[in-house]
Amino acid sequence: MSELDYIKVDEEIVGYLTAKLCLVETLAFRSKPTVLINTLCVEMNGRGKRIINGIEKAIKEYNEANFYEDNLEINITGSTEENIPTKQTGLGITLMGEIFNPFNKREVNSGDAVILIGYPKVGHEVLEDLNENKNEIINFNSLKYLTNNKAVSDLLPIGSKGVLHELNQLMETNNINMNLFIQSNIELQKSAGPATCALAIIKKDTIEGLKRNISQPITLLGEIV
Repeated sequence: MSELDYIKVDEEIVGYLTAKLCLVETLAFRSKPTVLINTLCVEMNGRGKRIINGIEKAIKEYNEANFYEDNLEINITGSTEENIPTKQTGLGITLMGEIFNPFNKREVNSGDAVILIGYPKVGHEVLEDLNENKNEIINFNSLKYLTNNKAVSDLLPIGSKGVLHELNQLMETNNINMNLFIQSNIELQKSAGPATCALAIIKKDTIEGLKRNISQPITLLGEIV
């Protein structure tokens, strides 16, 4: 809500979405979050405390999803700007995680499906989804189901470069090719803001079962060749 912020939104939402993004990226890699550090470019009393409240909300949601036996501690550490008045909101979050047992990437086979969970959203669209409970943004429960599902070969959250960029990354990482279906309702080059959706490679015959366990929209994007 600062003077020079382009989109006016409560600081708690900024902290929540930024922390959630870091958690989603870490968890998709099957890494256990261990320490979260914030670097706030605002004062502690006022904007800083509201941002931290949002960060704590994201941690609480992650803990409630029970990814691991041990929870991530709420008592986060970090710094604020107490010397110079600021007119724009700025923050950074560093999240460290640990892989205790490196996971074996599951084999990707011809005929496997490439799906998108959630929709790419950015800016006001993210706020609209939260305010209207549209449930078109991937959440921790869905992410947990995907990471634990043996039918899922790979999982990749979408960032600001969009679905198409991450699709190419997915193909390159797995050294595979795919037939991309034409999807009129998915803007493949659009930013997904704070990781509002994710790509997954999954056995095609398990998609219907996936839809019964994940409440966000699932879009079939293509097929491995």
